[in-house]
Amino acid sequence: MSNSEANIVVFACNWGGLSSVEAAAQARLSYPASVKVVRVSCLSRLHQGLMLKAFELGADGVMLLGCEPGKCQFDTDTGLITQEYDKARNLMRLLGLREERLQLAYVPRGDGSDFVGRVTSFVTEIEHMKPAVSGGA
Repeated sequence: MSNSEANIVVFACNWGGLSSVEAAAQARLSYPASVKVVRVSCLSRLHQGLMLKAFELGADGVMLLGCEPGKCQFDTDTGLITQEYDKARNLMRLLGLREERLQLAYVPRGDGSDFVGRVTSFVTEIEHMKPAVSGGA
């Protein structure tokens, strides 16, 4: 990885995830500028293909930021979310991509500091990974 920060795409649900991003902004908490937040209505509507497309378009890491289990605005079972997440990670493994580059995080609504802590930690994790592809030294 070069000296520049890792490019991270965060797919944030419109309710729990995005409210945490907005709370961080209101509290003037900072996180790396290389983090791009994409609002989705609910993580359950996010297909594995879109997760993988972010990598194809140059993301070094992708974080799925959703509501805490049992607190979904749409009463969506977190099993639907984890099912697509697991499928995407399995495909990443088959393609030789490090599956750790895709992360699923649940945050309490409006918890900006939790979001900033998680995304900053994820950026650091990604930056310390050697190659984007698994295998090798």
